[in-house]
Amino acid sequence: MNIKIRHTKDLSSGLIFIFLGIIGMILAHSLPMGSASQMGAGYFPFILGAFLALLGLIIALRSLWAEGEAIKPWELRPLLGVLGGVLAFSFLIQPLGLVLAIFFLIVISYWGGWNSRFLEVFILFFILAGLAVGVFVYGLRLPIRVWPI
Repeated sequence: MNIKIRHTKDLSSGLIFIFLGIIGMILAHSLPMGSASQMGAGYFPFILGAFLALLGLIIALRSLWAEGEAIKPWELRPLLGVLGGVLAFSFLIQPLGLVLAIFFLIVISYWGGWNSRFLEVFILFFILAGLAVGVFVYGLRLPIRVWPI
């Protein structure tokens, strides 16, 4: 039997979803499950992992008939840009506050290779910073510093 993979991106992402779903189900299984009417701590993570694995299976099976392009080799600049932006945010949110940490997140990630203009990056910053402050600081009242003061 000769199986031809037509869409390697779907196969790869499907296998990743299956793997993460099974890991989630294994980790959730050690928690008390309960029932649908009285859910334990492990019930929702187990169901979420099962849905993730099922979605991965559907996506992986889709790779057998859907045409698609091959996976390109990794490019280091986007990987380092996005990873650097997330790391900068996590290290800078405490000393600089939420707004400036989001600024560095977006600027460093932009360096990673976005095909955007500088004006679009600043618009994204203002929208994201405004939404984050509105939701997390004022809406949810989380004790996050907005500015370094």
